Amino acid sequence: MTALGLSLALAALGAAAPEVHISLAGRTDAARAIALALPPFIAEDPQRGADALLAKELRAVTRDDLLSSRSFTVLEDGPHFDGANLKDIVPPWKARLAGCLLVAKVGNGAKLSLSAQLVDLGSGETLFERYYRQGAAFPRSLAHRLADDLVLTLTGKNGVAHTMIAFANDSTGHKEISLMDYDGANRRKLTTYGSISLLPRFSPDRKALVFTSYKDGNPDLFRMDLATGKIESLSADQGLNIAGGYSPDGTQLLMTLSRQKSPNLYVKSLTDGSVSRLTQHFGADSSPTFSPDAVQVAFVSDRSGNPQIHILDMTTQRVRRLTNLNWCDSPSWSPTGEWIAFAGRAHNKDKMDIFLVDITGNQIRQLTHGEGANENPGWSPDGRYLAFTSTRNGRGELFVMDADGSAPHRLADIPGNTSTPTWSD
Repeated sequence: MTALGLSLALAALGAAAPEVHISLAGRTDAARAIALALPPFIAEDPQRGADALLAKELRAVTRDDLLSSRSFTVLEDGPHFDGANLKDIVPPWKARLAGCLLVAKVGNGAKLSLSAQLVDLGSGETLFERYYRQGAAFPRSLAHRLADDLVLTLTGKNGVAHTMIAFANDSTGHKEISLMDYDGANRRKLTTYGSISLLPRFSPDRKALVFTSYKDGNPDLFRMDLATGKIESLSADQGLNIAGGYSPDGTQLLMTLSRQKSPNLYVKSLTDGSVSRLTQHFGADSSPTFSPDAVQVAFVSDRSGNPQIHILDMTTQRVRRLTNLNWCDSPSWSPTGEWIAFAGRAHNKDKMDIFLVDITGNQIRQLTHGEGANENPGWSPDGRYLAFTSTRNGRGELFVMDADGSAPHRLADIPGNTSTPTWSD
C-alpha cells in the first residue's frame, strides 16, 4: 500500500510524462576502483580461539563494507601480516599491483579493540593509523567505523557502513518498528505494542526515531530515544499524526495532520514545540520531505486530480506540480538536492514502481519495471543508493539498488511483510 493510501486508510481507522533517460552516479567503474591489499587481521592473543574468530569476523565485515562502497577492488592473495613484518610484506603486495595495504590487529580484553594502519604502496607513506575501542555488544560496528574511515581517506566521500535502516514489519502479526545495520545485520525490534506502528524517520544525529503508532488507539506521533528506548508523544491530535522529514539541522519536523479533516502539511519546531500549518487543501496533502537546504518541501497532493508530486517554497508558500503520471507517492529528496525519488505508476493498470524526477519536473527516470509492486524509496546519506520495498518475491521485502536503478538486491531475509523503510545519516 502506498504512503498516501496508508494515510487515507489510517484516517478511516480513525496522462503520463515522457520518460527521459539520464545519467546518475552509480557503480564505480572497475578501472577507477582503488586496489586495496587486505591480508587477514591478526589477534592480539593468537592462542585464544575466540580472539582469532573475532579477527576473522571483523576482517570479513570490513571487506564486505569496502566492496559495497563500489570504490575498491580487494586483493587477498598475498603475504600475511604477523604484527612485525610490515616492511617485508610491502614489496610483494606492491608487485601484485595493490595501491594501498591495510593491516589490523584485534583485541578482546575488557573492551573490544581494533588497531589499523593504512599504507600507500606507491610512496610507502602511512596514510592513517587508527585505534578503535568499544563494548562487546556490537563488534561489527568496529569494522564499519574502519571501513568508513578508509572510504573517506581514499575517496574524500563519507561512507555508509555505520548507517542504519529502520522499517515496519508484521512478522508478529502486528506492524512493529525494527532497526538493523545498513547491510541487514544486527536486526532488532524496537516496538512490541501489538498494534500498528509504521513510517519511522531518523533524527539527523541518529539519536532518535519518530514513528506513528496506534498503541493508544489513535494514529499518534512518537519519538523514541534509541539509546534508552524511552518514548515521548510529539503529536496526539485526533486523526492522523504522521512524520514527514526532519530539517537537516534537526530543529524542525514536517508532519501530516488531519485534525479530523483532510490531511494537510504542518511543520513542528522541536525547539519551542510550536506547530505551523503549511497547506490548506480540501483533499489530501501528505508525505512531506525537506530539500537538503530546508528551503523547499516535496509532497504528494491530489489537488490536480490523481496524486502527484508537488514542491512548496517555504518562503513564498508557492506550490508547483512536478509530475503528471497516473499516481505518485512517497517522495524522498536526494541528499545532493538534484533528484526526488518516488513511487508511482504511469498507467492505471501498472504496478507501483520507483521513479526519479529532477527538481524542474522536466526529467523523469523509471528505475524499476514491474517486478512486483515497488514502493517507499529512501536515499542513503551519500545519495548513491536507494532502499525500497518490493513484492517481487510474493511479499513485501526490503531491497537496495544503486541510484541509477542497477544492482537491485534483497537486503535481508526478514519474515513477514516489510514496509516504509528509512535510512539514517
